[in-house]
Amino acid sequence: MLTASLFAQEATQQYDKIEKFNQGVAIAWKNGKCGIISQDGKEIIKPQYDHIGAFGRDALAYTTKKGLIGIITMTGKVLVDNIYGDIGPFHGPWAITRRDGLAGMINKQGKVLIENKYETIRVEKGGMIRGVIGGKEVILNLKDE
Repeated sequence: MLTASLFAQEATQQYDKIEKFNQGVAIAWKNGKCGIISQDGKEIIKPQYDHIGAFGRDALAYTTKKGLIGIITMTGKVLVDNIYGDIGPFHGPWAITRRDGLAGMINKQGKVLIENKYETIRVEKGGMIRGVIGGKEVILNLKDE
């Protein structure tokens, strides 16, 4: 009978490299792709990404696949598919995204708050959001969260 630690050791031998565990999970590499495993050796996300960033306090990590950015949770849920050229850092509950060269916004649940159709988006102190579309500046309202 295998002990839990021996099982985990044997389960993780299928990977080329396993990074340090952080908050109970680690990035595991196989054939040039990475995924996520738990400390007991269970595969949470199969190796399919070109890169997975570190998980933050919010248990979210940025992923890269075919040059596009997405977001996953520590439990393996895909919050945002790899469709964005860039996702900025979260400022509170939202982040500015870029897709096909245009700016938009998402929240931490992956919901699109502002479609990617603006040349630029900026958030001012006090929370006012300004966008530029067709060279003209507009004031934007977030969709209901």
